[in-house]
Amino acid sequence: MIELITISQANQMWYLNKVYVNPNHVVMITNAETFDNMLKEGKIDLALDKNISFSEVKMNPVTGYDKFIVVGSPSVIMEKMNKNTKQLLKG
Repeated sequence: MIELITISQANQMWYLNKVYVNPNHVVMITNAETFDNMLKEGKIDLALDKNISFSEVKMNPVTGYDKFIVVGSPSVIMEKMNKNTKQLLKG
């Protein structure tokens, strides 16, 4: 499992939450440019660095979740997933 920070909006307020995701259930990771732009334009009223990127993490439908918007670029999310994967080295 990997820990990701999601961003969501309810009643015109923005929230950050931790979620734990099984990397085997991630289908696709893309840049969430809309959220990047909203942060740069000041439309997301959280104390975040304006250079932070957001990603859309699409999940396998069997998980019961469609997608999450998470803090971090797609490459950062991939790094987290790869660090969590244990590999058997053959020698």
